[in-house]
Amino acid sequence: MLLEEEGQPATVEQGHAAVRYVNPTTGGDVMPTIRAEFHRLRPGTQTRTRREVGSTVFQVFEGRGAVVMNGQTHKLDKGDIFVIPSWVAWSLQAETMFDLFRFSDAPIVERLEFHRTLIEDQTR
Repeated sequence: MLLEEEGQPATVEQGHAAVRYVNPTTGGDVMPTIRAEFHRLRPGTQTRTRREVGSTVFQVFEGRGAVVMNGQTHKLDKGDIFVIPSWVAWSLQAETMFDLFRFSDAPIVERLEFHRTLIEDQTR
């Protein structure tokens, strides 16, 4: 059975699951200034395009795929590191099972109440 069908909270969207690492003593982010997450995409999955206030660094842990930033596709492989600057439109594409670590400044942005996310409608 698929995670999506089970209603698992780790499911971000069809074919995409994520787990946030937390500080076990507080239940908050691992550090006051850094959010850490693990993302897994099934082969053939493409995430919806999104824009977010705040910057993100991804590292490809396993697999092959691509990141599309502002319409430009960048191929990715195991060990690659890439940055998503604030408010740049981006999405991920998985060629194989695609595992990534994500580190962001989201805790700071949220505390300052600057956090905004725009998820683009792919039916347009």
